[in-house]
Amino acid sequence: MASNRADEMVLAGSAPTPTPGSDPIAHIHRGTSFIVLVDGAIVVYLLATALASMGYLGGTVGSIFIGTGVFSGLMIYGGYRNRKPWAYWPAVVILFLASLMFASLAFLNVLQVLVYGAFTGLLFAFLMGWAALGSGRRALFHWHPGYRMGYLRLNPMDSFNLQDGEMLAACPSCLAVLAIQPTMLGQADRCPHCSAALVSQELFNKYNDEEA
Repeated sequence: MASNRADEMVLAGSAPTPTPGSDPIAHIHRGTSFIVLVDGAIVVYLLATALASMGYLGGTVGSIFIGTGVFSGLMIYGGYRNRKPWAYWPAVVILFLASLMFASLAFLNVLQVLVYGAFTGLLFAFLMGWAALGSGRRALFHWHPGYRMGYLRLNPMDSFNLQDGEMLAACPSCLAVLAIQPTMLGQADRCPHCSAALVSQELFNKYNDEEA
């Protein structure tokens, strides 16, 4: 039976001693950093637009708000891009705020289509819904222990304490590394991260035929 220690899981391919050239999350981190920058700019713009429409951003107050928002967004982006520990959760907040804003715009456009029959708004609603899903998924990455350890440049293998008969193996679906007992794996065993089967039907049938 596979180990159920879901917290003992890292991205497949993690090196025992992370180096700049072998960082397994570098590609994901670069893409997420860019999205944090874009989402941060969009969040500041949408908030400024909403407050301006209510008359709260006139004169000096508006300049201070926009300047503070731009400065804070750039600081969080710079810290996140350089993997500063303090910038980890602020970046998640930006991603979630952007996701909620995109989802709200998508919902409002769907309502507009239903009430006024303006079907041209469906395209915008689809784009906003897609953006909301993308930013939300990027935010959820940050609860994966492997991503967090990679971001902080920790040694992921330090989190494993293998017991007798256990070995490390990658999930065939999500490529997370698991501590398993290979001789006890069966069709009912699932990855604790993605819930996919750890043993394919083809592989199971192959070894059953060989044993028969």
